[in-house]
Amino acid sequence: MSIRVAHLCKDFSKRSETFIYDYVTELERQGVDNHVVANERVNPDERPFDDVTVVPWTALWSPRRVGYRLLEVLGLDGTLESSWRELWPGAEEAIDRIAPDVLHAHFGRPGVKAVPIAEQLSRPLIVTFYGYDISKLPREKRWREAYESIWRAACAIVVLSEDMKEEAVRLGAPPDAVRVVHLARDLDDFPYRPPSGPVSEFISVGRLTGKKGHLDAIRAVQKRIEAGEDLHLRIVGDGPQRDELEQYIQAHDLQSSVDLLGSIPNVEVARRLQKADAFLLCSKTAASGDREGTPTVLIEAQAVGLPCVSTTHAGIPEMLPEANHSLLAPEGEVDAIAERLRRLRACSDEELREVSAAGREIIETSFSLSSEAGALREIYERAASNQKRAPTS
Repeated sequence: MSIRVAHLCKDFSKRSETFIYDYVTELERQGVDNHVVANERVNPDERPFDDVTVVPWTALWSPRRVGYRLLEVLGLDGTLESSWRELWPGAEEAIDRIAPDVLHAHFGRPGVKAVPIAEQLSRPLIVTFYGYDISKLPREKRWREAYESIWRAACAIVVLSEDMKEEAVRLGAPPDAVRVVHLARDLDDFPYRPPSGPVSEFISVGRLTGKKGHLDAIRAVQKRIEAGEDLHLRIVGDGPQRDELEQYIQAHDLQSSVDLLGSIPNVEVARRLQKADAFLLCSKTAASGDREGTPTVLIEAQAVGLPCVSTTHAGIPEMLPEANHSLLAPEGEVDAIAERLRRLRACSDEELREVSAAGREIIETSFSLSSEAGALREIYERAASNQKRAPTS
């Protein structure tokens, strides 16, 4: 009999959260009975999955939610997990009807919401942290305190890298409960193509936000152009930084060298990766404290064979093979990033193929969807087995 898992998330499935959809569908293929409970169903045509239960979050201006906000301002609101149980009415009943063996909350916010539900239903809880929820949110005292309920209640805390594991333990997670499961992609969707020089067409993919470092990428490319090199950068993604980036491009007359392509479907992203010469991602810690986990685009880029220039930010060094770390620059250091671009462009075809092959190899060994979903399945099975063996009061 297959194990049944209820996945809790805010929206299912946003384009920026491909990894949750991939996990769920691959787990399904591996024999896990998956059910999703979300606040909203999005992109159903692009990401079909039948077993989704929508339980809306309490309306923003409902008396109940306004009342809780007032109590929060007055400092009388109590713990987040207890108030959120009231603010997500119907979730507990919906999950109870599914009768899962395990609850898996994706991101820290749903993790906090899931704690009282898991305790009420006596189900083992697993929480996966993905990035901002382990870096930005805990800067707030109330979130640090709310996470204490996760550290206490979750039988497994899943993170994406050793870097994130260290941060989770620093915040109070029991070291023995923290498991590293990488974000992953189905490599059949990203056929490998060995590169050849000259390297002139760079692509970058990510929301236009501070932690993606797009302005650093543009400035680094600008420096190489000013040094007389022929480079072109295409940036895929949209977000709040778009106006700032457009203004910089226009002010420095870079319209013929830098393109902002906006948000495009995943299939088109894969096609553009295949056409590029190399990949550039200049991730950095945002002013808000928001940090990356392990950017999925670095998996996709290396899978198709693109040499990657990036930064020593968060879990990124764990994603690139040691042999390619010479293409990593300290985050936020534009001159160093520009030097890595120069270094890559100076590579011979043989050196480019070595960089590419090493990148593809680390993806095949550590970031394939089948193996990482299999690691999650083992965590589920262990949690359900331990729950069955636990003594009842």
